[in-house]
Amino acid sequence: MPPSQQQPLFYRDVVALSRERHANWYVDMAQGYGFTADTNSIYVAGTEFPMTSREYPIVFVMDAEKNLVPVAMLGLRQNQNLMIAEDGNWLGNYIPAYVRRYPFILANTDAQANSFAVCIDESYSGFNSAGEGDRLINDNGEYGEILANSVKFLEEFHKHSQVTSAFCKAIADAGLVESMQANFSMKSGSTFSLAGLYCVPRNKIKALSAEQLKLFVDRDYLDLLYLHIYSLSNMDKLIARYDEAEKASAAAGES
Repeated sequence: MPPSQQQPLFYRDVVALSRERHANWYVDMAQGYGFTADTNSIYVAGTEFPMTSREYPIVFVMDAEKNLVPVAMLGLRQNQNLMIAEDGNWLGNYIPAYVRRYPFILANTDAQANSFAVCIDESYSGFNSAGEGDRLINDNGEYGEILANSVKFLEEFHKHSQVTSAFCKAIADAGLVESMQANFSMKSGSTFSLAGLYCVPRNKIKALSAEQLKLFVDRDYLDLLYLHIYSLSNMDKLIARYDEAEKASAAAGES
């Protein structure tokens, strides 16, 4: 990826996979998820809504191109992930696919908009030439097991992301989305708010025309909308985690 382009979240040094350059590279995936510690939300595809909605609030945000995208909220403050332990372990049951695909990624080639190259983040701490983990490319030029499985995962993730983009465009075009501001009052007495979030209220779904409603049912969009609404109750879980984190921080400061 050219240096002039903005790197995707978590990725710092994205390079196209090369059978020459990476011939003797290995990857040790047992590095934990500490690389997510400074983000309070993660993109989730529509196929992830059923699992995500059990643990995390699902809201919508605008990306850099002003497109609506769904995210799972992981924290209440900027640069805060309440789902990461100090040792880098993930504290939730479900880990979003965007996180699980790292350090691999598909990137558009310069030649065609629909052509993708397999890339890696060379800054990932698990890459090495000391033989630790699984070899990326075997002597015969074939992908190693982890890389081969990762490429399949990336392809599926890309397909699901395209379907999710269509869903987001449909709800935006239908006028279902409205801005929301989340206001928080913590046990410690601190108060703050999060802006730039969007949601779909029930009353707007009920106002859909019969034709729109049929379209949303046929494409399973209605299921996704209600999973989104249901998931917002998980905000209480994040608040509880935040309170516990503040309590632990205060106790550490007193010791």
